[in-house]
Amino acid sequence: MRRTVLIVDDEELIRRSLELALAEAGYAVVLAANGREALDRLAPEAPDALVLDLRLGDIPGLEVLREARARFPGVKAIVITAHGDVDSAVAALRLGAYDFIKKPFDLEEVIASLHNALRTDALEQQLAYFSHQEERRREPEMVYASETMRAAVALLEKAARQPVPVVLIRGETGTGKQLAARFFHRASPRGSAPFIELNCSAIPENLVESELFGHERGAFSDAREQKRGLVELADGGTLFLDEVGDLPAAAQAKFLKFVEDFEFRRLGGTKTLTVDCRVVAATHRALETEPLFRRDLYYRLAGITVELPPLRDRGDDVLLLARHFLNEFARRYRKRLEGLTPEAMDLLRGHRWPGNVRELRAALSNAALVAEGATIGVAELAGVERAALAAVAELPTTLDPVCTIEELNLAYVTRVVELCGGNKALAAQKLGISRQTLARWLAEPGVA
Repeated sequence: MRRTVLIVDDEELIRRSLELALAEAGYAVVLAANGREALDRLAPEAPDALVLDLRLGDIPGLEVLREARARFPGVKAIVITAHGDVDSAVAALRLGAYDFIKKPFDLEEVIASLHNALRTDALEQQLAYFSHQEERRREPEMVYASETMRAAVALLEKAARQPVPVVLIRGETGTGKQLAARFFHRASPRGSAPFIELNCSAIPENLVESELFGHERGAFSDAREQKRGLVELADGGTLFLDEVGDLPAAAQAKFLKFVEDFEFRRLGGTKTLTVDCRVVAATHRALETEPLFRRDLYYRLAGITVELPPLRDRGDDVLLLARHFLNEFARRYRKRLEGLTPEAMDLLRGHRWPGNVRELRAALSNAALVAEGATIGVAELAGVERAALAAVAELPTTLDPVCTIEELNLAYVTRVVELCGGNKALAAQKLGISRQTLARWLAEPGVA
């Protein structure tokens, strides 16, 4: 992102020299010939940094620095001092200046100091954001073997390696959309850059725009200082919008403009800023049919769409994930957990998992916590069993009456087994018969 630097010096030759050098280095440059002019330019320009001579014709440079830091606490300042004026330099550092440079100075020295100051600023902001995201300290693995999941991951990898600016990840709640977004980021050339996240459903509607795009001091009643938004923090990396379907209407219009050209303005600001980041959006909704979601924004987001399959369609991935989670919770709870009983595996295979991987992880966490031995059985998965039985209780009891009693009985039993996901132990329990009786009924001729 192109940063703005305000140069404050009462010598025109120095101003012009700095202007040419900093513009060539890629900065947007604003000039002020004295302290009063500098203070007048602070609000409309909202500079990222100052290059400030401490000896000005009207207001002392230290006063300009003090006022600039009061209005914009995040602004970085490089002060220029006369030879031997050590006391003023020390006073400037105490007021928050990043560095001081003595006259006569080398232009390359100023550029290097300015670059370091702004780089430090970006790192400080990223650190402040990540300090509130403790769960990001460990990146979880993507665990899968099924073809449906392989196809989704292959598309993520392909998009990550190409210069694709926007990706949409769709899937039911709990399928791992955040994990997929992080995988996309790590697989891209930007993998070591920031991964910045906003859950659109977890923030009040009136704060979304400020959170995304930042705000200027005085933009609203509580805006006591300038704040950079998440799009700026994501510069060079990836911006992830989870539950993008919950983005408020006003923010949708502004975000559409952003993903078109990656330009934006802070709330209350007049200056157009540009960032270089990728956008990953995620949703469990069919956005194309959502009446409150802009169709043009959906088309912009859905250029590359990755569909994450529900856990019930991933076959034995449920067992791979269960073992993975057991290993995780064995370490966390300091227990020796060797695996699952055959009955527990049948139960996991047969459950429909409406909460998907998130539900499975919660079930294994609870099972690991209550387990007394090294093996997890049906008793430790009592919550899963109750949920499965509740689903079977919803079975329709009316079948086609134009059949024999034997056919009716076998059709009903077969249907119970189907709705139990093939879990015959659970089906036998629901029917009130033994597994041996169920096996005998299902072995009758004509039963699939």
